[in-house]
Amino acid sequence: MLKLALRSFAHHRAAAIATGLVALVGTILVTGMMSLLGTGLAASTAAADRAFLVQFPLIMGGWTVAIVLFAMVSTVGVALGGRAGEIAGLRLIGATPRQVQGMLVVETTAITAVTALPGLAGGYLLGWVISRSMHAAGLTGAASVFAPGAALPLLGVLVVLAASVLAAWIGSRSLARRSPVADAAPPSRSRTGRRPGLGRRVAATLMICAGLASSATVLGMDPADVLTTAMTGPACVLVAVGLCLLAPELVLAANRALAVLRPAHRAAPLHLAALNLSAAPDRVRPTVTFLTLFVGVAAGTLSMQGVENAAGTGGSTGEVLASINYFVVALIAAFMAIALTNNLVASITRRRAEFAVMSLVGSTGGQTHGMLVREIGVATAVSTVAGSVGAFVTVLPFAVVKTGDPLQAAAPLPYAITIAIGAGVTLGVSALVGRRVIRTA
Repeated sequence: MLKLALRSFAHHRAAAIATGLVALVGTILVTGMMSLLGTGLAASTAAADRAFLVQFPLIMGGWTVAIVLFAMVSTVGVALGGRAGEIAGLRLIGATPRQVQGMLVVETTAITAVTALPGLAGGYLLGWVISRSMHAAGLTGAASVFAPGAALPLLGVLVVLAASVLAAWIGSRSLARRSPVADAAPPSRSRTGRRPGLGRRVAATLMICAGLASSATVLGMDPADVLTTAMTGPACVLVAVGLCLLAPELVLAANRALAVLRPAHRAAPLHLAALNLSAAPDRVRPTVTFLTLFVGVAAGTLSMQGVENAAGTGGSTGEVLASINYFVVALIAAFMAIALTNNLVASITRRRAEFAVMSLVGSTGGQTHGMLVREIGVATAVSTVAGSVGAFVTVLPFAVVKTGDPLQAAAPLPYAITIAIGAGVTLGVSALVGRRVIRTA
């Protein structure tokens, strides 16, 4: 099975690069936060700086680990989705579902292990840069030098490695257990009589409720307490992840809403896009998943910092801390943008055979490209709306406690910046990659 996994790895370089890039950036972010935490716990750190150097990486690191785990699961799931035929072939020649899952876990673990060393080095560098910025701004004293140690950064590497194993196991479970001679379309009901996706919807509901509960607890806290940020930040992540899990339902709702607005006689690209969204909403599911996560987390955290600024957390310390927060949020947003791009490329490339069939039945390249852009446009619209609503709802209690003005949570600049970047990346990558794939198909 190990030899088969290594051979399969060699034939799926594009998917391996996509997974490896997500694992690399995730390792850098996680180990960077761990190196700061190690510095805060070091014996040489001044007692006056210890609380800040422990609280800051714990808050930011918690968000980062949750985002990296979800991104790994989604990326591996998309990469494996394009290998259904290969996996069915393995099942036909006698491979058991557990053997198939084991092969895919070995592949993903090997990819993540390759990125571990450069990711660890990048994490040390990231932690050192943030530590120097804190020292230069006067947030930490001269005695509190960067001393990450080895144990905590290595633990960060192991966390990402464990996330990759879990992602491969979860992402390959349904694919490996599917009958190789069964219809590829998902059944309307499972063997137990339950509708497929019930567990996913329950998990999404629990995450959204947990996020809203975490956000609401801020209403009973002191505005100056750092726990207000510690409770609101994870709330943004939980609500965004919960909305991501509801991606198929979001696409279906958007398509039904568009059905009311569509003209009776519409152009071929719009007609084809409408048919695709109705028949196979999972084709744009990766886009909805990552763009909703991007908008929800980035807009929520930027809005939180805007509320902090409006609350008058003034002085040079407050300004520098805001700069560091913006820097870390920018890194997390860049990570999610990379994951979004990888998944867009993978999901569009998987549709090469579909585009070839459309060309054979008379669709022009322009019509097929227009269909793809309109599909992604609907996914972008529903993602930005869902992510923005999730960010606003979670930041609302934070704004009330900090400023007494709930409208501070709706300040337009964080949402406008986030939506512009997310929509620009999504539509730009889709247009460029789609044009190339359609032309070669």
